[in-house]
Amino acid sequence: MGILTDSAVLLAVIDRAPGLVSLSDFASGRMLYLNPAGMALIGLTDERDMAGRTTAEFFTDVGLVQAPEVEAALAGVGQWSGRSEFRHFVTGEPIPVSLSTFVVEPLGDRPGVIACIAHDLRTAQEQEQRLHTALEAAAYRAREQRALAELSRLAVAAGLDEVLAAATAAAAALMGVQCASVARPDPDGDLQVVAYRGTPPEPAVFAEGAGSQPGYTAAVNTVVTCPDRVTETRFATDSMARRGLRSGICVPIGTDTVWGVLTAHSSRPRDYPEREVMFLRSVTAVLSAAIRRIDAENQLRHTSLHDGLTGLPNRTLAFTRLDDALTDASARTVAVLLIDLDGFKHVNDTLGHRRGDQTLVRVGELLAAVVRPGDTVARIGGDEFLIVCPAIHGAEEATGIAARITGAAADIDVGHAEDLRFTASVGIALSVPDEDRATLIHRADLAMYRAKTDGTGYSMAADS
Repeated sequence: MGILTDSAVLLAVIDRAPGLVSLSDFASGRMLYLNPAGMALIGLTDERDMAGRTTAEFFTDVGLVQAPEVEAALAGVGQWSGRSEFRHFVTGEPIPVSLSTFVVEPLGDRPGVIACIAHDLRTAQEQEQRLHTALEAAAYRAREQRALAELSRLAVAAGLDEVLAAATAAAAALMGVQCASVARPDPDGDLQVVAYRGTPPEPAVFAEGAGSQPGYTAAVNTVVTCPDRVTETRFATDSMARRGLRSGICVPIGTDTVWGVLTAHSSRPRDYPEREVMFLRSVTAVLSAAIRRIDAENQLRHTSLHDGLTGLPNRTLAFTRLDDALTDASARTVAVLLIDLDGFKHVNDTLGHRRGDQTLVRVGELLAAVVRPGDTVARIGGDEFLIVCPAIHGAEEATGIAARITGAAADIDVGHAEDLRFTASVGIALSVPDEDRATLIHRADLAMYRAKTDGTGYSMAADS
């Protein structure tokens, strides 16, 4: 308004103009002025309602398609005229307009303040419908292709959380809905929300089965649309009502089994045309491919870091966790227990490797049962195991673990003669400041051989 303070007569004329007249900042797009007829045309009430809005918010997708052309004309020749399309801020209805825009105040060698004059063309709506439909479809396809291309790019490299967040963002933006989410079945049967984009409140879970639209979708494993919750009878809609939602669409994620459900909800009753259904199906197809890729990578990573027989961490993972414990110990002691099974070769030779393998699996289970939560039990060789105990509370706690190990090994029944029983020798080493992994394991190894020689079951390294 400050730009017209010296032109009161002109301002009065503009205020009474029957068509839309506006002023905006070219660089930021921020609206500086909009006359009463313009506010009425697009559904705004007063200047406070206009405050902070930008010109991009006034246009539909069709109008935004023309934005690069308009900006280039303003920067080049200082004006542009043609047909475009506004949107009504209350109803969302498209408003076809005849638009003239021009630079009224340059800023150096570039546009500064831009004026727009628009006239409502809805009286010619029938004649323009064909053009509108074509432009709108082109704009939608362009946005859809960009969204799917970006999602596909993430699906081949990004983590699951990033892919899910991108999927919900694409669904919410392209469909113009209030919120989109991805939910997965949890052990209790409900669907846990793992990604969300939209207005609060963000739901934590959806009820299973007929307790919610996502739960019902997971149960029937097909696309489920709800044009208006008021008339819905297949599933409960109370959670939608609490969040101020009236309609929604849910698409299952997965092929043979349902991995999860992608949901888009709107605050108003609306239909979900086939093009939106196909778009969401495309999104879930990309998600399914990403999930398969991530599962395969996780399985490969797990296989590379775990023993194929016992399922325990292998040498590589055990050493990594020991390095981490030594680095993060913060002056706390780390214990290493090296375990060798005495007499186990006789079990293999007598009963065969199949029975020997079964016994090793049982040993791994017993070791995991006697250590503390957070300790690492690893199989690092044939009948050799390594235990990493971060933040041990001294030698007494470490020898207590070792005693439980030797007791558990002595109680293992291989299901044959008494002379096939075996024992465990345990070497214990407690870390000292600035000690590296190799030195600590070497001390535990020496202590283990001393325990084996002496027949004591376990032995503490001399420097511990």
